[in-house]
Amino acid sequence: MYCVIQKVFNKKCNSLGESKKIEVTEYNWGIGDNKPNIYYGYKCTGHFVRTHKEAFKISIHKSYRKDGKIKKKQWVLCTMGYYDLLDWSLYDCADSKIDRVSEETGISADDIYDIVYKKLDPIISKITEEYEQTEEYKIKVKNNKILSKYFTAKGKFEEKYGQDNYDYCYDVFGMLRNEEYLNQLHKEYKTKQEYYSSYYENFKSNYKSNNDSSYSDIGHSTYTKDEKVKLKKIYKVLALKFHPDINNGDADMMKFINRLKEQWGI
Repeated sequence: MYCVIQKVFNKKCNSLGESKKIEVTEYNWGIGDNKPNIYYGYKCTGHFVRTHKEAFKISIHKSYRKDGKIKKKQWVLCTMGYYDLLDWSLYDCADSKIDRVSEETGISADDIYDIVYKKLDPIISKITEEYEQTEEYKIKVKNNKILSKYFTAKGKFEEKYGQDNYDYCYDVFGMLRNEEYLNQLHKEYKTKQEYYSSYYENFKSNYKSNNDSSYSDIGHSTYTKDEKVKLKKIYKVLALKFHPDINNGDADMMKFINRLKEQWGI
């Protein structure tokens, strides 16, 4: 079995290339719930035009002998455009065809991929080398850095201040757009920290040890059913705040909270 790659030409140019520019977009949601009306998103605008019309027809051939004669069978896997070789993999374009060839020939799909890529890899390397010299590639790298920095900053911000809040304060370039709302978020965060700290200190003073509590016997608390429902809610809030698997968690505090859970009988 062997692979044949034939260069063909499309009537039209290959698909459009990467975006040329990242722009800030403003959305007026007007959704209330104490959030600002303006939400700062982004969009990628303008596309590079790819002028190459070349494409590559990829097929698998197998020779065999029948009735004393050499015969040949051919399977066309796909035709990939010039830049498709960079944007997509053979798996994306020909997976079902390769599985069918594998079933008909008894040769594993992995082996068929290996046969094709031995022929395809030099072509991909040549196109990649050419592409990395283009203005499109340089802009792509620049834009990817902007978006990577944006998503990293957004993730860290929302771990602290809550989901879906970053884009009300900053735009995709990291420019502060709503200082007033940022200050509001910071104030709310500080208030929560003070509350949890006060709550913790209060419990430490009231429950010096397991034996000091009137509810220290596990499974023998005197709380009512309704009180236990409320205590479960308190436990969940504290666990979400101090669990060691969560950012800035506190393992010692979590052990203390679990001890309280046992004492409460929930």
